[in-house]
Amino acid sequence: MSIDILAFGAHPDDVECAAAGVILKTIKNNGKVVIVDLTKGELGSFGDQHSRGKEALQASAMLGIIAREQLNLRDGNIENTHENRLKVIHLIRKYQPKIILANAVFDRHPDHKKAADLIREASFLSGLRKIETFEQGEMQLKWRAGAVYHYIQDYFIKPDVVVDITDFFTKKTEVIQAYDTQFVSASDSGAVGILNLLKQIESTNQIFGRAIGVQYAEGFTCERYIGAKDLLDLI
Repeated sequence: MSIDILAFGAHPDDVECAAAGVILKTIKNNGKVVIVDLTKGELGSFGDQHSRGKEALQASAMLGIIAREQLNLRDGNIENTHENRLKVIHLIRKYQPKIILANAVFDRHPDHKKAADLIREASFLSGLRKIETFEQGEMQLKWRAGAVYHYIQDYFIKPDVVVDITDFFTKKTEVIQAYDTQFVSASDSGAVGILNLLKQIESTNQIFGRAIGVQYAEGFTCERYIGAKDLLDLI
């Protein structure tokens, strides 16, 4: 299988909050997307791993992704170990994505940076043929995605690239609210911080959109040059 985007998140809802617009747009253009949750988000203040799992399935259906994987790493203790890198490499080689999305390189939750480091390193190592991984007993072929982009989360980070999601922002908001325990019920119970987070997501998308003359955009950082065959492609 070869897909367009393999999107990793430290917790269920990380990808949706930061990159649902790009995912919806990709799928609308007949692209294939898979999401991988590194943990079940079991340490979250609201809900539990079971409710969050059900919410992730609902969000997945709303997005239209072709699959969602769960790596079952420990929430609050994501480690960049050899074992965990092999788990990530296995999924990269399984889905052979053109692009990989990963958590923010620096953020409020320590799991986000740790996940970013883990995914970045595993993405490179996945291209080394002497690292062996297996799928259903068969050794996998090496695979390295064309690019790894880190989405922007709680802390404001200057993006290297922004993508217009104006036509998909309303749907993105609906997808985020599929995580009822994290957003809808939490807001109803008086969790002001949750309401502020929803407003922050909108504000951030508006700020990124303004930079390219649209209403809403999502931003990403990368650690290499952004290539183009023609400067006009970057307009």
